[in-house]
Amino acid sequence: MDYTYQTSESMPRYYPVVVFRGFLNLEEGKEPRLINSGNFRRGDWGDASAYIVVSRHTYSMPVSISLKWGAMTEKKAYALEAPLDKEKIEQLWQRKDKDGEPLYEFIVVGIAPYGGVAVWLRGNYHSTLLNWFKGEEINEEQVRDYLQGVSLEEYCRLSLEQNEDIKEHLEEYGLPPLDLFDDWMIPYRYRYIGLEEYYDGEQWQPYDKEDLFFDDLDFDDIRVERYDGTHDQLCDDGLLKYHEAGCPKRLCVNWQVGRDIYSLYYWFDEQLAPQFFKQYFMMNAVEKADIMLRIDTRANQYEIVFKSDEMPIPQVMPADTYQLLVFLNDNEYYRSENFDQEDEEAWDW
Repeated sequence: MDYTYQTSESMPRYYPVVVFRGFLNLEEGKEPRLINSGNFRRGDWGDASAYIVVSRHTYSMPVSISLKWGAMTEKKAYALEAPLDKEKIEQLWQRKDKDGEPLYEFIVVGIAPYGGVAVWLRGNYHSTLLNWFKGEEINEEQVRDYLQGVSLEEYCRLSLEQNEDIKEHLEEYGLPPLDLFDDWMIPYRYRYIGLEEYYDGEQWQPYDKEDLFFDDLDFDDIRVERYDGTHDQLCDDGLLKYHEAGCPKRLCVNWQVGRDIYSLYYWFDEQLAPQFFKQYFMMNAVEKADIMLRIDTRANQYEIVFKSDEMPIPQVMPADTYQLLVFLNDNEYYRSENFDQEDEEAWDW
């Protein structure tokens, strides 16, 4: 069966690659889909603004991926040959949003430092991580035909010379930690819950059942972007149910109390938050967890609490793992002490 979809690529903002040879391979006898690198470094990992659309036609779904690329900041080359689950892709592609529209439009290939390769299904409001692969480092002789007569190191150096902002970032910060992207791509099983509690000055207490906040505390409007390159902006109840996903990068919660509209924006640290998730789930062998949002806007007290069958005593997520900005009726109402986001677009959904 054939489907209408677009293929595109993504990479982390400051870690460009050049794809020497790349294909999403279709069934035998059908022409493979080309993977180009292009200049799509503007966006974040998995972000739609990073896409270069190759084409939009009707094809069968891919059965494997073939890649050979150069990592400009590492001055190394990698290769990957890996199968894809065609039946799983076809099954996911049948999903519709609440309006009956197709949930996905793109098959996206992402290339990260140290040989990491992600494959996503992505639409405007939702995306799913299909695979996280690790390519094999290859030697210069295996890519010599693509280097335009210079060494691999010189080829990478010349490429970086044309991108001053990337060069400056590399000189100031260096390469990311070896396990950073591997930690980003780990899937966990969890759901979000809004806790009907308030802070009495010493501890959190349940709301009185007649309290207006208790009656109107509605967390159906939740949107999230994650470090694994996925996002969910469907604003249905999907995030309130157990689901598999990576550590959040940004989380937005909206609800209304009377005529007042509250909006909370959480921004999670790229290293500390994934480390906390990894420690909580993997070191404690947690199968699924409730991530509970304690929100008391009247006292301006906020916490994120994890609870699971394996860890029945709630564990508070350290405050330094995320930043928080709160709006009341579109006016800033509260910001955490560690808030340092200067780019307003970082909070603009």
